[in-house]
Amino acid sequence: MTRPLARLGAPALCAALLVGFAGPPAAALPLYASREGDVCQTCHVDPNGGGIRNEFGFSYEKNRHSTEPEERWASMTVKPKLNDWITLGVDLRTMYIASHRNGGGRTLETSTFFPMDGQVNIAIMPHEHLTLVASQGLVVDLPGVPTGYVAREIYGMLEGLPGDAYVRVGRFRLPFGLRQDDHTSFVRSLDFLPYDSQKPDAGIEIGHVGAQFFQQISFTNGTTPFSERAQTVAAKAGIATRTVQAALSGFHRYSDQYLGGRRFERWALYLSATQGRATVLAEAAAGTDDFGDLKRNPGAMFAEMDYRLSRGVDLQGKFDYMDVDRGQSSPWLRRWTGEVLWNPVPFAQASLAYRYNDGAGGGALQEYLAQIYFPF
Repeated sequence: MTRPLARLGAPALCAALLVGFAGPPAAALPLYASREGDVCQTCHVDPNGGGIRNEFGFSYEKNRHSTEPEERWASMTVKPKLNDWITLGVDLRTMYIASHRNGGGRTLETSTFFPMDGQVNIAIMPHEHLTLVASQGLVVDLPGVPTGYVAREIYGMLEGLPGDAYVRVGRFRLPFGLRQDDHTSFVRSLDFLPYDSQKPDAGIEIGHVGAQFFQQISFTNGTTPFSERAQTVAAKAGIATRTVQAALSGFHRYSDQYLGGRRFERWALYLSATQGRATVLAEAAAGTDDFGDLKRNPGAMFAEMDYRLSRGVDLQGKFDYMDVDRGQSSPWLRRWTGEVLWNPVPFAQASLAYRYNDGAGGGALQEYLAQIYFPF
């Protein structure tokens, strides 16, 4: 059954239209960045978002994703800084997941607890223009998903260079697309991307993050050190305003590990906007894997609507789509997700989600997920 990327048109176009007509919005989840009309670095040390939070980011978490303090927690003293130049952070996330396939009866196919994230972060800032960041994460028990995953970044970043640019060197995540909280999102999966978006790569990145515009480009190995020559480039450029946020990303890797070489290329466009309590996010991505006589052209997208019921309570609906090889009789996948997120106290989030998956060559899979997350 053929499902070319053009079939993404209806959901993607609807999301784009919603973004285009959205008014002014009322950080490194793109949801919170869009709500506040800020770039991800407003809350995080990493210019691409995620990882250890800065002072404003800790305050934003303390106020349960708001810039306005809460009287109930006003007396709470949060001091992630050990002193003037060392900051500590911790991210812990555990999920329970159950699932069954249509026609499989009432017996659960999956029923397990999964330690998704366990990471200690440290940022050392000897002065305002130099930051050293390191993280160490848990190793998932084999077989694990992903197998043997270690969340580990270590880099040094120089800021305040000419043109207000920055340079960072070390191991970091690539500047491509949205750095989403959901690592299973199809546009971030290994079935679509030619690299693991959850793992850092070694190299150098140069960029600029202003009040509205941001540009980033990296040159990295693309694989483990000494496996081959470093020949991977990723880049992102975009805008973040009170009306809309958007960015275009590109990825190119040439691998000489194979006879004749192989090329992997991806591009992605994302948009987001907030009006009142509602936020819309969407991303469309495509690319080509060139193996010489054989080429593969995968495509993926997602569209998400978030509604803030009250401080600390959000409703989310999301649609994911992926075509393993556009225009060919290849596997395609669709997924609908409904989720409730609740922050009962600062630095703690609970969520319940239902996911319905279907696709070519397989029966529909229903998933039930409960998660607890401690972002500090």
